[in-house]
Amino acid sequence: MTTSIIILTHNQLPLTYQCLQSIRLHTQDYELIVIDNGSTDGTVAYLDAQPDVIVHANNKNLGFAKGCNQGIELSKGETILFLNNDTVVTEHWLENMLSVLYENERVGMVGPVTNYSSGHQQIPVPYTDLSGLDSFARRHCEENAGCYSDVRRLVGFCLLVKRSVLDEIGYFDETFGLGNFEDDDLCLRALRSGYLLRVVHNSYIHHIGHATMSQLQESNLALLLQQNRLKASEKWGKDIHQLIYKPLTKVSLCMITLDAEKTLCRSLESILDEVDEIIIVDLGSTDNTVEIASNYTPHVFSLPVQKDDEAPYRYAFGQATKPYVIWLDQGQVFTSNLIKKLCSLKFTLDDDQDKIALFDDKVISSDEETHGEDVQAPKRPFLFRRAAGFQMPIH
Repeated sequence: MTTSIIILTHNQLPLTYQCLQSIRLHTQDYELIVIDNGSTDGTVAYLDAQPDVIVHANNKNLGFAKGCNQGIELSKGETILFLNNDTVVTEHWLENMLSVLYENERVGMVGPVTNYSSGHQQIPVPYTDLSGLDSFARRHCEENAGCYSDVRRLVGFCLLVKRSVLDEIGYFDETFGLGNFEDDDLCLRALRSGYLLRVVHNSYIHHIGHATMSQLQESNLALLLQQNRLKASEKWGKDIHQLIYKPLTKVSLCMITLDAEKTLCRSLESILDEVDEIIIVDLGSTDNTVEIASNYTPHVFSLPVQKDDEAPYRYAFGQATKPYVIWLDQGQVFTSNLIKKLCSLKFTLDDDQDKIALFDDKVISSDEETHGEDVQAPKRPFLFRRAAGFQMPIH
């Protein structure tokens, strides 16, 4: 698998040289693409002399988003890495991020830890110059082998993204000009599309920070931040960080069972990680259904078979405590596309919609995950707002 590494430059040739050398030393299976944004210090001449670098030179600084998008258009890799030129990579940096990125199909973007960043990616470091970098990085990554954190925001100094995700959610928004908030905007679009963002704790990169932006006068940088924050708010209708860190809508899963031991585990496992409560009403199973259900939730209730077909559903709905309720019939599983849609809705709902469909053509066509087995995907799943009261039909 090839990773396309996209780097933007605007002067700062010594930093670019240092960055490229570290990549060559510590990286395999990659292509290097450098987009130069109007350098005047010999950067382009240096890059043109590098046989392993694809170079695109702009006559002026077109900004971070535009430059990254130009790099995407030139790239061939299945995975795209956006990397600042004021970074120094370390041993196993890329392979460890790739491992987490492809561990789960719902993971859309990952980033490393570093000495300099906002948000969750900055960690304390003991070294004071680059002579101590490699030994620290090696020790830190060994101590954090296999560790990652799910986050809401990744910073664009080093951002690894599946090409398929970019094809789905779109590239960087070029209206953000020279830079700032375009990475937040991309993260928000990924989150709202149901993707996970992760920080990879056994991938460490040294980051100098603001090397390009420091070439702006302080007053100009402050104005750029202010303008782009306003652009983001106008685009999304709210402060972008409020949206990124919005609490997820909580969901209760309700299920009616009767002799469902053959399929119950598969059904519950398919949605277990995405719901906040499971309510099961059993109608008198004579197999191990109740015992199996009790392994997943303390909220297992037994009712005799009712003359009123709606009664068990009303009862289950009445036991739910979360703002929204979703139903799953026995013998059904949530496919990956349905889970992705549910996660997107949990992120975007404002808790004022009474009934929301999770299905679309893409979701319905995902039944190959259950083909030939004794389970099937629900065709018309809905989220119901609990405060609006019980509603039939449930599908």
